[in-house]
Amino acid sequence: MTKLNKKFAVLGHPISHSLSPKIHQYFASQFGINLDYQRIDVESTNFKKTLSDLKQEGYEGLNITLPLKNLAYEICDELSLRAEQAKSVNTISIKNDKLLGDTTDGLGLITDLLIKNISLANKKILVIGAGGASNGVMFDLISQHPQAIFLTNRTITKSHDMAEYWASLAKDNDVLLNILSLKEDITFDLIINATSSSLGNGSVIFPENLKGYFWYDMMYGKQTPFLLKAEQNKAKFSDGLGMLVEQAAAAFNIWHHQKPDTKSIYEIL
Repeated sequence: MTKLNKKFAVLGHPISHSLSPKIHQYFASQFGINLDYQRIDVESTNFKKTLSDLKQEGYEGLNITLPLKNLAYEICDELSLRAEQAKSVNTISIKNDKLLGDTTDGLGLITDLLIKNISLANKKILVIGAGGASNGVMFDLISQHPQAIFLTNRTITKSHDMAEYWASLAKDNDVLLNILSLKEDITFDLIINATSSSLGNGSVIFPENLKGYFWYDMMYGKQTPFLLKAEQNKAKFSDGLGMLVEQAAAAFNIWHHQKPDTKSIYEIL
């Protein structure tokens, strides 16, 4: 008798470019898990109904990508502490007819940085951007106990709002939260770009006089203005492919209670 496939999917709009099915199928093959993992294109207006339909169809877990992560946070029946703080969900487990929300974006970022031998403890970090992507990783960044996290954004008032929101957690972890002044001359240990400027639509919004030892773009798959600037500055740099893989591995572990080996997936991708 053939084992039934476990049903999972990634939801977003657009979604045709997603590497998640390939990654999760590969992880599943490491453990002999029969996995049916689909891409499902969903717009915000149909998201709640789609979740209900997938629940009825016997799906066990869902990955959520742009632009639905904040909406998923609002819809889930229960949330992990990490998802609650980030106000973002990228991983849903469906159990006992309930949607359980978690986010693995921050875990993926931290794991990838540590694999690349970038430690964060007692370091100075700059986060560029104050939208969902940056807020989605702040819980994990703060939890690594850097010395200071500086924030900047094209609309600087959003950085101030972000600093205010994360102030309590930062204080509990002895992390200084600052807004970057264009007059300051700081060399950062790590600069993280979490803005859509990497998509190439619109002007580059990061400060011109940036200096840092390691530059990390959360986008992946293309040369971005941010990474080009890192190269011009003769700094070490990386795109976000490792973050994608490691957040997927963390989601896989939540669903299947197995930690996949991620080293060999990069050749496949």
